Amino acid sequence: MFRQCYHSGTSLGERQVKKYGKAVLVLTAGLGLVFAAAWMVYRYRARPTQIVWARSLSEATGKARSGDKLIITDVYTDWCGWCKEMDVKTWSHPAVIERSEKYVFLKLNAETEPDGVALQKKFGVVSYPTVLLLDSRGEEFERLEGYLPAEEFLANLRATLEDPDSLGNLKKQEVREPENFGIRLKTGKKLLSRYAFSDARTRFEQILQKDPANRSQLGDASLFYLALSQAGLTQTDQSLATLDRLFTAYPQSKLLPAGFFMSAQILLDAGRTEAARTRLEKLLRDYPNDPLIKRAKKVLSDI
Repeated sequence: MFRQCYHSGTSLGERQVKKYGKAVLVLTAGLGLVFAAAWMVYRYRARPTQIVWARSLSEATGKARSGDKLIITDVYTDWCGWCKEMDVKTWSHPAVIERSEKYVFLKLNAETEPDGVALQKKFGVVSYPTVLLLDSRGEEFERLEGYLPAEEFLANLRATLEDPDSLGNLKKQEVREPENFGIRLKTGKKLLSRYAFSDARTRFEQILQKDPANRSQLGDASLFYLALSQAGLTQTDQSLATLDRLFTAYPQSKLLPAGFFMSAQILLDAGRTEAARTRLEKLLRDYPNDPLIKRAKKVLSDI
């Protein structure tokens, strides 16, 4: 029994409400059936049975931009046995396929396909299989290296996306905190480890330019890693000059032994043996207890 009270008289407005109310109730019931049917179609829609691979970077970035998705890039070679294992055990696994609609998948041969060769060089891929996680512009967010079974791949993927120290997340933090030089240094070191020497060099140069008074206390590290980036770009004279800046500006830095050893290696590569000998001898004389001493003695004995 409904406990409701109705007004005994009915105005024109009330009659219209009753009239249209019945229509609304009928319409609402119809919409409910439509919604229920639509939900059933969605809930039990056909699941993907295999991963749909893009075969060019332009195709993948186009799809990624339109859907705001990450690009999962399988970089492989014909001779890589573990790459074939991932094809069988990972990319064909139902758990991976089920989640494939959340991403754009790109498969590239690092030796035979132009885009694969270009990505291998750009991102310094040196082992296979490597899964590059790229943003919609084709820039690296992070990477997963080596063979990963399906469940391990999914777990690592999830952890990588959430990790604040993933390259993509560090880049985002750089944008949010442009004056956070610690984040800039960390990003540069991450790029350096990926052989992205030019992008790494830019970060270290920015720290030195924006913090000439060294309020961040990162001046010596920025000079050291800048020199390493320049050496990676075969900018020999610039790298040696940067190390000289380090030696002069920060004579108490803990990075000086590594700086002297690096400068000796650079000089040796440039064929300047006597100058390299001088650096190594200074390292032995000034830092006799440094962990690099054993290696320095070995290099010096080989000159």
